[in-house]
Amino acid sequence: MSVSVVISTYNNPTGLRMCLLGMMSQTVLPDQIIIADDGSDQAGYGFLSEALFSSLPIEKVWHPDRGWQKNLILNIALRHCHSDYLIFCDGDTIPRSDFIESHLRHARPKTFLSASAIDVPQHVYRNFTDAHITDNLIFEPSFLDREWPESNKHLLRLQPGRLEKTLNLITWRYCVLRGANFSLWRDDIESVNGFDESYGYGSEDRELGVRLRNIGVSSRWLKFSLIQLHLSHSKTGYRDPHVVRMQRWKLRKLFLTRKTRVAAGLATACERSSAMPESQYVHTSEKTMTHASSILQFVPTQQHNNQPASRKRHAA
Repeated sequence: MSVSVVISTYNNPTGLRMCLLGMMSQTVLPDQIIIADDGSDQAGYGFLSEALFSSLPIEKVWHPDRGWQKNLILNIALRHCHSDYLIFCDGDTIPRSDFIESHLRHARPKTFLSASAIDVPQHVYRNFTDAHITDNLIFEPSFLDREWPESNKHLLRLQPGRLEKTLNLITWRYCVLRGANFSLWRDDIESVNGFDESYGYGSEDRELGVRLRNIGVSSRWLKFSLIQLHLSHSKTGYRDPHVVRMQRWKLRKLFLTRKTRVAAGLATACERSSAMPESQYVHTSEKTMTHASSILQFVPTQQHNNQPASRKRHAA
């Protein structure tokens, strides 16, 4: 089966570069990588055209910064996906070399997979070099322990060995979808019309998981199999406590209402963006691809030449 990786980012070129270095080291390479950029100032993202990353099948979608609109840019990115299976991660994470292979190995029909990441402090990851990442040294406990003795508490996650299956069972969680590390079948996310764009930061990923559950899609929490490092950072600037509380309440109601689809979602994301001059998205790709018939397909009627502009981030 074919696989597309969707990587979300916002004003973090250093993190995204590390994430793509991790993608270069994968034992199974994706057929497509789409970067979903929620309005970053493009200064610093020139590395995407470096020869170093030319072997990766990178595409990118970008729209102007209008506050937290991660779910909208993800829906737009999904419309440009062409694979059977979709893997999602954030641009401030670094995947272990078996990340894609593990997602594919554990994939099951009508099931989404998810897991958390290992948070790494800034004083540790700022010393990561390209070779450290591509050689996967950053996942070696002995390497991390030099500057981060506390990494010992993650020893079993980094090297679970024969205990991997048992540890996954012990730490099982019901219907939890983490947007920074999950995967599912294209048909399943089409069935619920993608992400709910009305959500700001806070439970915006778990909401999708509940709607998937409501249509009969099962979940697997694989904390000791889907391994990635998270480059820890402050959430100042986009985390509104009031919005977080409100959305958690909406999430609880969703379990009871059994709602499955959103009205303004995946199926019309590109058309709605293209119809609004101030929020038109830009899609860049080095390749022309032929897609199967699917709502995860968008062929624009005209080429938009919007240039990214720097805009101040505000709370959702």
